[in-house]
Amino acid sequence: MTMAAAFLGSAGGRLLPASLTFRFFGAAVVCHLAAWICLLLGADDLAGFQGGGGWLLAALHLLTLGVFVMTGMAASLQLLPVATLQGFASVRPVRLLWWLYLGGMLLLTAGMGAARHLPMAAGGAVTVAALAIYLWLLIGNLRGGRAMPAVAAHAWAAIAALAVLALLGLVLIVNQEHGFLPDAGRAAATHMLVAGYGFMGLFALGFSYVLVPMFVLAPAPAVRPALASLALAVLGLGLGAGGAWHGRDGLAAAGGVAGLLAAALYLWLMRQTLRQRMRKRLGPEFTLLRIAWVLLPISLLAAIAWALDLMPEDGPVLVGLLLLPGWLLTFLLAILQRIVPFLASMHAARAVKRAPPTVSALTARGPLAVHFYCHLAALALLLAGALLAETWLIRLAALSGIAGALAFALFFVRAMLKLAAVLRPAIAT
Repeated sequence: MTMAAAFLGSAGGRLLPASLTFRFFGAAVVCHLAAWICLLLGADDLAGFQGGGGWLLAALHLLTLGVFVMTGMAASLQLLPVATLQGFASVRPVRLLWWLYLGGMLLLTAGMGAARHLPMAAGGAVTVAALAIYLWLLIGNLRGGRAMPAVAAHAWAAIAALAVLALLGLVLIVNQEHGFLPDAGRAAATHMLVAGYGFMGLFALGFSYVLVPMFVLAPAPAVRPALASLALAVLGLGLGAGGAWHGRDGLAAAGGVAGLLAAALYLWLMRQTLRQRMRKRLGPEFTLLRIAWVLLPISLLAAIAWALDLMPEDGPVLVGLLLLPGWLLTFLLAILQRIVPFLASMHAARAVKRAPPTVSALTARGPLAVHFYCHLAALALLLAGALLAETWLIRLAALSGIAGALAFALFFVRAMLKLAAVLRPAIAT
């Protein structure tokens, strides 16, 4: 049985309300646009960026907290109940999570943009409280259900990384006012590694074993190699984060090597999945996905070079760009192009007796084509601007990113309007 058949056969009764699922995805789409706008406003600060408040810090956290975590919340809260064969007893905690997390994240990023400590601290505290609810939901679902082993193991590791990430974030906010950390730069580097390769990286790897087979109609990858990849990833994250925190460059580089081995095994599993697929023609989103897969090991190679002092002075910036807007953002945008119309079609199928709109009918290919080229141009210009320390290239990258984000938002809005047109008569009857 393919992963798609298993999902379709068990997911219907465990879908969250459409209005709840898509508000998380919608917030991620808006934050995607806001992050590029903030980058445009803070373009002067990118070269040599070492932390501190301002628009660039706001752009970074709109990307990580706004796009990555919002998307991760939506995907995990929807897909884990399917993987564990256990739905949530009530959606009220999920609704509370949405409002609390959105409010905290917006207050935090606004405080960062204005370089005001009080709203940063208050927003950080509310955000961490929301993340505690999220962790409680995930842990309860994983403990009570019978999850797919590889997915469950990645989720547990991601949960641990998120707890560390939230704690580090609060420590860094307090340190801005009181300066008690001996080396804030090392702490910030550890924070970035745990965020990118830890929480979101582990979720991306784990849910790949569900989503990619589902989208291409292929069997799920073998469990043992997936767990071996996870073990290497966790080892690499521990060594890399520990080395960054303590200033042990050799330890950090060893972590990067372990991460490379984990990535190689993961990419081999993805290649095997694509070779066994029943759906032979894949859309442009899979071109974007393959680009993300190439950027994953490149980001790890850059991180190893940075740890061994083989990078230019802006090495941390380049690693961050390859990791965050490079590997992770590209991966998530590719996945969103499939998961949004897929879930919309499933919700439509539950609401009407007649044939629901297909995934293709819910996918606006024109805006996605514009987004594809704008996103790749933004990445290329951003890396060139950081390497050459040319602010005008960074501004061009931000403008290209804004254009791509607007096109992606149009794709999302069109899918939601088509879904609403199906659901409205069903609700009325």
